[in-house]
Amino acid sequence: MSQKQEQTGNGAGNGSDAQTRVRVVADLKAASETIENSAFDLAGDASPDVVSDLIRITADLQMLIAQLSQPGGR
Repeated sequence: MSQKQEQTGNGAGNGSDAQTRVRVVADLKAASETIENSAFDLAGDASPDVVSDLIRITADLQMLIAQLSQPGGR
């Protein structure tokens, strides 16, 4: 391991873990909204299974977002 890597460590000391978590949560929220909107847009045209799967994916993403949004969440 280089001296620079040893100095910076895994990012926990400089706040990059928290910054990364915030960016990931924001990206997951955007993806969840897009998928949810798509499910409703497709509701009349796509098969019910497709719409159901999209809604299930949205719910899974929202659970993940909730877990990551909690302090110390993993």
